[in-house]
Amino acid sequence: MMSRFELGFKSSDLPVTLKDCRYENDTCASFYFRVDDQYYQLWVEYKEKAQREDPNSPRYTVCKAINEGCDASPEIYTDYEVDDLFQSEETVSMVWFVSEIQ
Repeated sequence: MMSRFELGFKSSDLPVTLKDCRYENDTCASFYFRVDDQYYQLWVEYKEKAQREDPNSPRYTVCKAINEGCDASPEIYTDYEVDDLFQSEETVSMVWFVSEIQ
């Protein structure tokens, strides 16, 4: 039996506003946030590695993102032209990294 998906943090732990951007076919949670004119995407995997599509992938990944929509109706996608900015299993490390983007 699969356990309930938990992020491992509260959105209030972060100095940014997370917007849910999951799609039906996503295997993990994803959110976007904006700092100045730059969009970022936060991917969150299951805590238990056995439940992840790829058990070797980190729990948290932060990457640059692009808005293919407009400010009023953003369509946010990972910018695959740029390497991931951050990866970690640790919630504290992810919160620190996102806080430093400011």
